[in-house]
Amino acid sequence: MEQTGGPLMPGPGPSAGLVRLRVDPVGLLPADGRQLGLWGEPGAAAARVARALTRVQGLLGPEAVLVGMVEGGRDPADRIRLAPWGEPRASTGLDRPWPGALPSPAPTLVHRPPLAARVLDAAGEPVGVSARCAVTAPPARLVIGTGPPLAVTGWAGPWPVDERWWDAHARRRARFQLSVEEGHAYLLAVAGGQWWVEASYD
Repeated sequence: MEQTGGPLMPGPGPSAGLVRLRVDPVGLLPADGRQLGLWGEPGAAAARVARALTRVQGLLGPEAVLVGMVEGGRDPADRIRLAPWGEPRASTGLDRPWPGALPSPAPTLVHRPPLAARVLDAAGEPVGVSARCAVTAPPARLVIGTGPPLAVTGWAGPWPVDERWWDAHARRRARFQLSVEEGHAYLLAVAGGQWWVEASYD
C-alpha cells in the first residue's frame, strides 16, 4: 500500500480526505472454496464452523453433515455425490470421457423430481424430436407445469441420451438447453413426447 500523507508521514497531517489507495495483489489462489480472512489467516469463523460441524457429527453420526462434490457422469443428478463432512473430497471420473454428457456450464439447480413442461412452436403446436434426433419445429414458448408461457429467446440441442440400449426398459431421451425472455435458462429432456425440466441455470 502506498501512503501519500497522514500521521505516519513527518509534517502536518493531510488537509483533505483520502487522496489515493492502491492495492496490489501479492498472489492468486485457485477458487477452491476456501475463504481467507483479511490478513490471510483462515479466520475464527471458519474454525468455529468446523468445531460445530464436528460436534453435530459426534452427536448424530458422520452422515448427519454431508458435503456435495462434483463427479463425472452424463446426467446432472448423477454428477453430484454427497460425502460426510471432514472426509477427503476426491472427486472421481471427472477426467474420463462421458459420451452424451452436457456441455458446460453445469446447471446450478437440479430438480428432483423433474418438472413437467410443454415446449411449443410459434403456432402453439407441441415441439417433438424424431427418431433421428431432428426437431419438428424451433421452440418458441416454454410452459412449466401450470405456469404462464415463457418466450424462448435461445436454444441448443437436441443431444440424444441413449443409455443402456440393451435394456428393454431403458428410455431414449433428447436434451435441450432453453433460455427465456426473463433471463432464466433451463435444461429440458423429452422422451416419448413428454417434456421435463431437469435443471435450471442462474
